[in-house]
Amino acid sequence: MSGTPTILHLIADSQKHAVNPANSATRTPASITTTNGSTLHTFSKNSAWIIDLGATDHMTFDPGQLINRKSSTPSVVSNANGTPSPVVGEGFLSFSTSLHLGSVLLVPSLDHKLLSVAQLTTTLVCTVTFWPNHCVFQDILIGMTIGCSTQRGKLYYLDWAPDSEVKGGQAFTINGTHPEGERDKIWLWHKLLGHSSFSYLKKLFPSLFSSLDVSSFQCDTCELAKSHCVPFPLSSNQTLVLFSLVHSNVWGPAKMATPAGA
Repeated sequence: MSGTPTILHLIADSQKHAVNPANSATRTPASITTTNGSTLHTFSKNSAWIIDLGATDHMTFDPGQLINRKSSTPSVVSNANGTPSPVVGEGFLSFSTSLHLGSVLLVPSLDHKLLSVAQLTTTLVCTVTFWPNHCVFQDILIGMTIGCSTQRGKLYYLDWAPDSEVKGGQAFTINGTHPEGERDKIWLWHKLLGHSSFSYLKKLFPSLFSSLDVSSFQCDTCELAKSHCVPFPLSSNQTLVLFSLVHSNVWGPAKMATPAGA
């Protein structure tokens, strides 16, 4: 009895390891024609990785991607509608020679592969910034972009490019350049570094200026902060004796009387 998980244990595990409803996203339909001429509609699994804010762990349905598989601590996971899915193991996932993700759960019943944002930021020590049409992963210590995803429909899908030096894996790199996205990053760093000059930022992040010119950036705050004050205008009121002209503010009466009655 002690070696068999009880119903209470399964429920507790499913509550601790919730899955985002991305599992119930639209699957790709496929048609199969039978010998009698009838057509059956089936669904194929999506091999793309979805960036999931609600998932507590990385999850995949493909056992071939996992290295050093072992038994998993959570026995089941549940999606948003409470449907439980068994976890048959966990292992390491290698995207490149320098990027490895640990404790990736193997859930055969999933239709999509899920990357947990909480696990990404913890294991990679990175920030995840979401934009209207893409999101970017950046190393916290050096600010280097280590990956990105693009929005397709209502989900963010991970982008990567094949790495010829890596066998059996794929590199976690940006797929192409986005000038508007690079411009947003430059403005962000300009503000984070106390409105540093754009020529200085070009020396720090030369890759961001690969398709952009420093002269195309104009910061109104910097121009106003570096401008000189206009001197006071000349006055026609001139005096020769001290205190013959006094500038004062007319104020009163006070709402509360002073002890002297003023």
